[in-house]
Amino acid sequence: MNKLLLFITSAYQNLKIKYKLVIFISFIMVVSLSFMLIGLQYAFQIYDEQIYRKSSQVLMMSSNSIEDELKKVEEISFDIITDNDIQRNLRDLKGNISGYEQYRIQNELWDRLTSYAGSEKYIHSIHLFDANGREYVAGTNSAALSKEQRDLIIYQAAKQNGGTLWITPGGFNDFLFSARQVRAYENLSLDKLGTLVIHVDLEKIVRDLPKEWEETAGSIMISNGQDVFFSEKTINSFKQFDFSNKTKQGYKIQKVGGQRYFITHIQSSYADWTYWNIIPFNLMFAKVTAVKYSLIFLFILLSLFVLSLGVRFSKRITSPIEKLVAAMKHVQKGDFAIAESLPAPPLHQDEVGTLHRNFTIMIQRINELIKENYEKQLLIKETEFKALQAQINPHFLYNTLESINWLAKANQQKQISKMVESLGYLLRNSISMKEDIIMIEKEIEIVQSYITIQQYRFEERLDFSLDIPPDFQSCYIPKLTVQPLIENAIHYALEPSIEPCKITVRAFRKEACLYLTVEDNGPGMDTSLLDKIKSGQVKTRGTGIGLQNIDERIKLSFGEQYGLQIESSPDKGTAVSIILPYQMGCEEYV
Repeated sequence: MNKLLLFITSAYQNLKIKYKLVIFISFIMVVSLSFMLIGLQYAFQIYDEQIYRKSSQVLMMSSNSIEDELKKVEEISFDIITDNDIQRNLRDLKGNISGYEQYRIQNELWDRLTSYAGSEKYIHSIHLFDANGREYVAGTNSAALSKEQRDLIIYQAAKQNGGTLWITPGGFNDFLFSARQVRAYENLSLDKLGTLVIHVDLEKIVRDLPKEWEETAGSIMISNGQDVFFSEKTINSFKQFDFSNKTKQGYKIQKVGGQRYFITHIQSSYADWTYWNIIPFNLMFAKVTAVKYSLIFLFILLSLFVLSLGVRFSKRITSPIEKLVAAMKHVQKGDFAIAESLPAPPLHQDEVGTLHRNFTIMIQRINELIKENYEKQLLIKETEFKALQAQINPHFLYNTLESINWLAKANQQKQISKMVESLGYLLRNSISMKEDIIMIEKEIEIVQSYITIQQYRFEERLDFSLDIPPDFQSCYIPKLTVQPLIENAIHYALEPSIEPCKITVRAFRKEACLYLTVEDNGPGMDTSLLDKIKSGQVKTRGTGIGLQNIDERIKLSFGEQYGLQIESSPDKGTAVSIILPYQMGCEEYV
């Protein structure tokens, strides 16, 4: 798995930018489509719950309306069995009466039952059985019940001891029977006088219910356990449906007979019935499904459109870059002349246009620099040749000094020989440009060579002392820094005086700085002259290396916090301090 992931990552990284953009845009669209589908699914789930709540409310209102009508029927049945005339006539029918008396009672019962049947529009017919089994019928349908129905109803009603019994016929039926036993309440004898059966038009009750959802209202079914005794619409495929509800109320989407249905049920506590609302799923969700697939189709079209725009956009970005890459390959091979044949930079000011213009300018500049460098190389070669020619004069001077030195030694002139050797050493170090920064040890050697010459000149008038500990001699100093200071001390302190002049070079450390001080006991300087020397207004004599030159070289080599420090007072001499970083053995300045 890791190898496959590495392979895919490597392959993606090696793709061209335009292909990366296409893949990236496609990935974004796929992720967006996934989130949209998840959102739609969540919305449909919420919509299902809303439909369930609405369907449950409608079903509950429908069941309450049905049961309210049934309760009215139950109240009428109670009024009938407690009616004084009906009670009296039923008691009379238990005795031996003549045919005329029986006819009179029958008419009276029919009149009373007819008045009760007309008081409620959902009563289809009222059947009254006396103690001898004779039937008295009133209502819309005066057809007598079959013997099997009569015997079953009388038997079941007897077990209720005067309570109301709702009898549901087997199979799908539009009618419902309410039965209860009639007992004599005079003197609380509770003698059995007969049985009352009210035939209720259940289909009419359901038909008169308000339709909340118009064509998506579905159909109402009522079951008693597993048996369905009423169906608003004849649906033969539901004969095999499982109507045994496990919960008091709920909903489910089930496929029955090749068609999906949204089924809601609620259990009634009035008669232990279960009410069902069955709505064809396609009828309810046809518009929602159409919207769902329309959104997906539009999103796919939008994705293709965005992808095509992304391809065109990536080409506009990558085409100039590909041309630049081709030009870079020529440059990589050293063909900088390609700058003259590069296409004109794009006019737009975005990053690609800027890159194209900068690359063109860069190649043209490099080509110009190559030409300039070639010309400079020719000039350097010419300069080196002239420098080699210029070396003839110093070599001639060194050779002449060597001849004088040899002649002085031959004539036992040690002073002349020593002066010539010191002068040659000074000339070599002054003319040599190989090293700008040297160790203090080498600077001391230059100073000693210079002092050697000056001591032969001034003899005992020059009192020179050198106090530099060996630990400090490995630190670095700009070349020809101490010697010009000693030369200035000789010019300004020793030459104007006939008395001996003491010149001292000493070194000491202060924190992270090394101080080299050149002191003399000469006439010193007043404040105005000292300021002019510090500002460079007074030029030094001798080698021509001024104090300002020395100070600038120290600052350039080590930093602005280093340099020269001058102290002088009239008749008290002058002290020039060289401030250097104390870094023993460091070669970063070499």
